[in-house]
Amino acid sequence: MARIHNLSDCSESDLLHRLKPRDDVLLLEVDPQVEADLTQPGTSTLRLESGPFVTCERTVRWEPVPTEPATEIASDNEHRFTVEQTVEYQLAIPYWRWLYSIPVRRALADGLQTTRRPWWLTPDRLSARQATLVASVTLLNMVGGLLYGLLSQVLTFVAGDLGNGSTTQQTTLLAVVRIGVVVTLLVMVFADRIGRRKVALASFLLAAALTLVTALAPSLWAVGALQFFSRNLAIAGLLCADTIAVEEMPPGSRAMVAGLGTLAYGLGAGIIVMTLPLADLGSWGWRLTFVVAGMSLPLIWNVRKHLPESKRFAKLAEDRESVALAALGTEIAAEPLAPLIAASEKRSTASSISIWRFALVAGIFFLLNVFLAPASQLQNDYLRTEVGFSAIMITLFVLATSTPGGVGVLLGGRFADKHGRKATIVPGLLAIGIFNAIFFSVVGVPMWFASVLGSVIGGMAAPALAVIAPELFPTSHRGKVRGAVAAIAVAGSVIGLLLAGSSIDARGYGLTFTLLALAPIAAAFVALALPETRGKELEEINP
Repeated sequence: MARIHNLSDCSESDLLHRLKPRDDVLLLEVDPQVEADLTQPGTSTLRLESGPFVTCERTVRWEPVPTEPATEIASDNEHRFTVEQTVEYQLAIPYWRWLYSIPVRRALADGLQTTRRPWWLTPDRLSARQATLVASVTLLNMVGGLLYGLLSQVLTFVAGDLGNGSTTQQTTLLAVVRIGVVVTLLVMVFADRIGRRKVALASFLLAAALTLVTALAPSLWAVGALQFFSRNLAIAGLLCADTIAVEEMPPGSRAMVAGLGTLAYGLGAGIIVMTLPLADLGSWGWRLTFVVAGMSLPLIWNVRKHLPESKRFAKLAEDRESVALAALGTEIAAEPLAPLIAASEKRSTASSISIWRFALVAGIFFLLNVFLAPASQLQNDYLRTEVGFSAIMITLFVLATSTPGGVGVLLGGRFADKHGRKATIVPGLLAIGIFNAIFFSVVGVPMWFASVLGSVIGGMAAPALAVIAPELFPTSHRGKVRGAVAAIAVAGSVIGLLLAGSSIDARGYGLTFTLLALAPIAAAFVALALPETRGKELEEINP
């Protein structure tokens, strides 16, 4: 348990401020409802009512400073006190507590102004359950970055070792692997039936195990077969975990929390990038990268202690059980459950999928992935074969140009929660298309600048894109809809990869990606038709 202790000399107004229960974006304290007698030494203990803490207790002890006889007629405002304040607390943030320890310690020492919203806090105050959930989901996002981003980074080395190294061979294998999104779709259907938590944990565990096995693959197509299941199970687990977060977060913080997940995913992908120098150890070096990713198994096993099931899904499961009891015709259960059953049936009728919303969301992700899939998958191959970078130079380039994107993601999350989803999606999609097309068309310093700008401005769209699909559809269909959107997005990826593979071999990278960049630009115009979801409860968005 952490402890903050300070001793100070303060005025009466300062003491009264310290004795007042805190109510800010970080902490809400219980009002002791006891009038403090400041004329005598005293103690007041203020305890946690709400906030991202397992426990938080603040004790204030004061003692009046004796006044000199000549100043006894001084006003009350000049009375001085010796004040000792002790705060004992434990953050409900597993895994990432070290990141928040310093800013939280500073905030708890003097409290936050009620109008202040520090950049490191969500716009809404989170409960202990919500804080633990965010920490767990972001950890799973990091694992998702490890498992899903793996093949993209090392395929150029795998193809050089087990295949002929051609772009066509790589894009064909990636297209086949991505067709495995049918696995994701099937798993997400189960998520709507048996729960997001169970499916998320099982998917991640199996994906990590298959990743370890991939390190022993004897051929290029064996790698593809194993990754066919591993990558798509990882995506299913990621979608389930993110869905829990969307269903549990306050309306004003969903995009920022999604942004934190995106940053964690980037951290996982970055760890893979940092292992790329292992490929320089020999033609077999890429296998060590799969071993590193497979070591996420203990993390996945541990997170089961902290990841809860969504309350919205739990309520849906209860309603389904009530309807099932009614269907059995049980006389004892039917009568008292009748109002609940009627309400459940009414919700079930109302909870339909809007075809127009689905078309908009699916269209955006389809068009985006027509460009983004080949751009991300072939970046390393472009740097290795066209620019002449070694594995260590690829690592330095990716880290130097992608890391600033974290700033864009963080800003994009807060901006989307404050100003709306389209305010970040539209400029982000335009930046992804324009700056990445420039990246593949130039070399030297302009290539580095184009990559940084695409990463920062394009990254601003990530949080809003992450929440828009689960926000626009009801709880009973949220899993299967996300699976269907993922499948359509993968269809765009497959088309983009196949087009890029044949076009690059014939026309080169520059012209190919200039033409493909028209897809995310078109997606930006489609996004203008999206309904606004900022600050609304999910039931308000899906009546």
